[in-house]
Amino acid sequence: GGVIGRNPDGTPNGYLEEAAFTQITARAPRPGADQAVQSLLAAERIYLRNGITPIQEGLTRAPEWALLTAVREKLTADVVAYVDIACAGLLHENASYAAGYRGRLRIGGYKLFLDGSPQGRTAWMRAPYEPQEGQPADYRGYGTMTDEAVRDAIRKARESKMQLLAHCNGDGACGQYLDCWEQAAEEERTEREKRAGGRTPGNDRPVMIHAQLLGLDQLARLKALGMIPSFFLAHVYHWGEDHVRNFGWERASRISPAGSALALGIPFTLHQDSPVIRPDMLETLWCAVNRLTRDGRILGKEERIPVWDALRAVTANGAWQYFEEEEKGTISPGKRADFALLSADPLKTPPENLRDIRVLATVKDGERIW
Repeated sequence: GGVIGRNPDGTPNGYLEEAAFTQITARAPRPGADQAVQSLLAAERIYLRNGITPIQEGLTRAPEWALLTAVREKLTADVVAYVDIACAGLLHENASYAAGYRGRLRIGGYKLFLDGSPQGRTAWMRAPYEPQEGQPADYRGYGTMTDEAVRDAIRKARESKMQLLAHCNGDGACGQYLDCWEQAAEEERTEREKRAGGRTPGNDRPVMIHAQLLGLDQLARLKALGMIPSFFLAHVYHWGEDHVRNFGWERASRISPAGSALALGIPFTLHQDSPVIRPDMLETLWCAVNRLTRDGRILGKEERIPVWDALRAVTANGAWQYFEEEEKGTISPGKRADFALLSADPLKTPPENLRDIRVLATVKDGERIW
């Protein structure tokens, strides 16, 4: 899969998405070791100045792992790495990192990709996209893994007691992930009938990354599984108008259904998928509360959420997603002193001005790190 942008005459224009980008960059010359270390630490500073103290490495393979372990003692923020399911051996070889932080680095679990992107028209949908020249009228995007491969990934994660994150943008991919987890839960129930004890379905905290076109009819299934949707809600602003063109107004209005998830009591988180966009949590906060596109239109008024709940999504719920709620996420006695000092109180700021708030300082374990 992947998208290569082309000029009207069919020649590539330099725009790459998803697997096309990965395939091209994999053939590019690798930076020297010192340059790679300095680049990673410079990237970390971007997170720190945005008030972010835990950072996710969302797809870790051998080169990324070698770099992360090389800088382990130089990291200022906590970094949680999720290993490409195709590189499971890497996790087994580094089991001590899965047991907890070594320095500022730990392995959180496995990651898999089930489809592409909605703006690139490669997200796997249940209903066809809006018509586009060169594509069949019934074009729905496509998946990247068979059901059996997804079930194998879930078994692998559960057997090693590791969390599983899956990139799902279209409701077709979301449905596949839900189907396979429901089958895993049914297997668990059957096993418990055969023997006493066993793990409780739902305590795995599987995560659905992006969940852009997650169907409203799929939310109850997600809740029953204890699954956490992590919405890339800034899509509403950055690509909302593209989604209107690709899906029509009604379907586009339901992207990142945070309001519906909130109404059902589903804990969710918000992210930026950096480096797709910068890790600016305050812009994401603004997007979640206002849901304005670049053209200034409200896309999905009913899916807007209150400021307090948006703040919870990027703090307490984030800690819950990482199984770190006993140490992080809320200001409570005994928890780690990780804070961001803001230029204004988000709860007293007019909603339209939320993204104008700035991070003045970032504190990690009681020490100012930016």
